[in-house]
Amino acid sequence: MMEPINPEMISAVLGPFGPLENVRANWPLIESALETRGINSLATKIAAIATVAVETGRFSPVRERGGPAYFTKHYEGRADLGNNQPGDGAKFFGRGYIQITGRGNYSEYGREIGVDLIADPDLALDPAIGAGVLALFFRTKNIPGLADASNWEAVRRRVNGGLEGWDRFSAYVGELSKALQLAETTVGGDVQI
Repeated sequence: MMEPINPEMISAVLGPFGPLENVRANWPLIESALETRGINSLATKIAAIATVAVETGRFSPVRERGGPAYFTKHYEGRADLGNNQPGDGAKFFGRGYIQITGRGNYSEYGREIGVDLIADPDLALDPAIGAGVLALFFRTKNIPGLADASNWEAVRRRVNGGLEGWDRFSAYVGELSKALQLAETTVGGDVQI
């Protein structure tokens, strides 16, 4: 029997934002990280797929766009991000599947997943490490509970801080839900999303 969510289905739904080779390389890592954290409901997986598609634009870890001057302007000295040392703004810009920012987040997530992201923030671009960060972020921000309750707007706000990318995110959630329901009807059973 085919897995309910597979790279081919994901890529078909995401189109140019989910090249099949990227989905094949990254989805198993993300799915495994979600399962490791015990947050692997179908709704949580849909939230992860839609989030990664919107946040990265290509279904693989990315660096935030901009250069040192841009990052310094937007992040330097931001206590809310834990940027308390000179140069933190330019060093702890967004990376990964969800674009974590700030010394505080790099420290916390790195410690929790057992990787020194303070010494080498670019490790967040490693797909396996980025997947671990994504899963931990989802768990600590209660995204599975929001996804399981179909509170998709709150899911987007927790990740993005607002609703940037909402139209695409919402469309992906809807299309993935439809694809899963169609897949379930061909093999029997009922998908609750």
